[in-house]
Amino acid sequence: MADARVEVTMQPFVDDLPELDPVIFHEPTEYGWRGLTAQGEVLEVKSGNGVPDSIIVARAGKPIGRRAVTNEVTVDIDGYLAHFNRVVALYRDNRVDEALIESDATLKAAPTLRARFNRAMVLLAAGRWAEGLDEYWRCEQEAPFMRAQVREALDRGLRPWRGEDVRGKRLLVLHAHGFGDTIMMLRYLPKLLAMGADVALDMPPELQRLTRRWPSADDCDYFCPILHLLHFLRVTPDSVDGSPYMAIEADLIRRVRLARNGRYRIGIAWSIGKPSHGDYPREIPLGELIAALGDAELHSVQVQNADEARALGVHVHEFSDFADCAALMMQMDEIVSVDTAALHLAGAIGHPRVTALLSYWASWRWLAPWYADMRLCRQAAAGDWASALAALRR
Repeated sequence: MADARVEVTMQPFVDDLPELDPVIFHEPTEYGWRGLTAQGEVLEVKSGNGVPDSIIVARAGKPIGRRAVTNEVTVDIDGYLAHFNRVVALYRDNRVDEALIESDATLKAAPTLRARFNRAMVLLAAGRWAEGLDEYWRCEQEAPFMRAQVREALDRGLRPWRGEDVRGKRLLVLHAHGFGDTIMMLRYLPKLLAMGADVALDMPPELQRLTRRWPSADDCDYFCPILHLLHFLRVTPDSVDGSPYMAIEADLIRRVRLARNGRYRIGIAWSIGKPSHGDYPREIPLGELIAALGDAELHSVQVQNADEARALGVHVHEFSDFADCAALMMQMDEIVSVDTAALHLAGAIGHPRVTALLSYWASWRWLAPWYADMRLCRQAAAGDWASALAALRR
């Protein structure tokens, strides 16, 4: 969730460019004009020749598309931005009721796609999952929120599943969001089978051994990104069953077995693999985490930052995929992790002692009790990892 301002210079006429989302409102500025696109970008345009009927958009000096410019209704772009930015600030401060009021005001000022997406996130944080998941799904039907895997499935001619009767139909379930989201959602595949669906999976290599009991297939009646099963199966925070649902093969556990040395072993994850702009903060300084865990033998259950871990005395392991990581987790007395895929993996396999370290502004997902044996330790204030770590040993 963030304000998106883009500076644009007028480009020469170019034929045969794709149509991008249009500029729906514009107003003059000292240096030219600025416009608000249907998606919600604010374009700052330098021009002394007024406002044309369309503009060419360039990236790194190369034209990439054309935007139509319309201005059917007057809009106060500053007012829109003020409401938009207040939504973001209130949401990050966990003041979701106030954020919803500001979200309504933003959409009334200009019903952009980014404003709708922000409202979806606030609704989810408020526990109003039926509304939030519906808007979330609708936003992901359009650029820039459509996932690449969805675009590829549509280009292959596959039909999106929207909750239709799937008895006797083959449903392709896609990994299209984060690894943690997919691991979290694998619990719902048996429910699809109970509905009569013939379930096939499209998974990346990192998840294929964990999911190899499920077939892969291209010839399917429907497809669905696995996270959006929440919407079409009508999942609410109160309806989640936190029982374990993933078994690790005994042979794999034996291959990675560690010799017992009498020390208490903790598997830790303290950072995320691919941070994204505007996401909630999830990384904790490794030294701070080590100090809080005291006299224990620590093992990394993440693949990134291996050199940092070694330098601070944390045991590092080579993982070819999440199955290897899960097998190592079963050798640990405890798992302590920030909100990343390792945390979901520990919960999914039913590790008996798992602690989640959550930031003050954390994902809406943790309104639900996804894992029965997981304890949540959350910051008392933004950036205050000390408070979450203090709860760790209570």
